[in-house]
Amino acid sequence: MGNDQPKPQAPKPTIDDAILDMKLASKKFANESRRCEKEKDKLMNQAKVALQKNNEEGAKLFLTSAMNKQREAENLQKMSHKMDYLQGIIKTTTNQTKTMDVLAKISPLMNQQIQNMPLELVYQNMNQFEKAMDEMQVQGNIMTGMMNQNNNIGQDLAIDQMMGQLKQEIHSEVANDLNANPNVLFKELNQQNQQQNVQPISNNQIK
Repeated sequence: MGNDQPKPQAPKPTIDDAILDMKLASKKFANESRRCEKEKDKLMNQAKVALQKNNEEGAKLFLTSAMNKQREAENLQKMSHKMDYLQGIIKTTTNQTKTMDVLAKISPLMNQQIQNMPLELVYQNMNQFEKAMDEMQVQGNIMTGMMNQNNNIGQDLAIDQMMGQLKQEIHSEVANDLNANPNVLFKELNQQNQQQNVQPISNNQIK
């Protein structure tokens, strides 16, 4: 019992550790966003192939998945930007704190002025700062909710527009093929006419 020694405490994370974690998180979010973009392009190509096969229902499903991937990519990109933004704030705050420490050591007068600073004014300024930050966060959440709601409302319209664009691309490709090889159309028509003119031979004719 008397020989038990207290376990060493883990070192507390520093500001530099927090900044490094944010850099890694920002990079991870950015990579995930690019991965979602690639998956969206793949789904768009699958929707185009399905539409070329006259499978509009399947094309619509692919387009819905592509829309979800696009939204996911945008959200991940926003998170990456937020991590970069927080890094900047922390760095700025840290630099300001270090600057104030240096000035406090150099100038005893500055220390005296800091000590004589009215606490009520400091408290009032801190309350105003916290209130402003809370309001900004609430407004940001409201705007995010409104954007997501608008995205849900306009999803069907966006899918219909994407379907129309795919149809136009397919029609343009067919038109370009006909302009490049006009004989292909006549050859296909002749083959269809020949197949229609061939009559099946009945069993009586064979006898």
